[in-house]
Amino acid sequence: MSTVEPRTTLLKLLGQATHAFERELNRELRAALRDDLRPAHYAVFRYLAPEGSRISALAEEAGMTQQSMGELVTHMERCGYVERQVDPGDRRARLVVLTAEGHAALGVAAARIRQLERKLEAALGERALADLRRSLSRVHGALID
Repeated sequence: MSTVEPRTTLLKLLGQATHAFERELNRELRAALRDDLRPAHYAVFRYLAPEGSRISALAEEAGMTQQSMGELVTHMERCGYVERQVDPGDRRARLVVLTAEGHAALGVAAARIRQLERKLEAALGERALADLRRSLSRVHGALID
């Protein structure tokens, strides 16, 4: 069992946990999908609404510039995971939507995420993982006014 320095910030611990989870997820996904995918590309998948999203909304959710998100979307589009379609609510705008290949990639990612969660459950125990899930689900509300 590892010990935690009492002065280690929650931000650092959350960042380390996120990095470790994404590193393991990325290793599997690069082998199963495309080896040129990087964790930054997952922001497109992570924040994309089921009906599609504008690049501006994706960028805001991911905390990045529209230009950076546009570059990620362009790469994902070249890979065949997303496409841009006319927004039916505003024909001047474009929505980023998943393709059939994008839906399949999300299925691969979901299966790998379930594997990683089972690994965490084995390491932490069922109850501790449930407690962690409940605590993390309350963090956003506790910090956002």
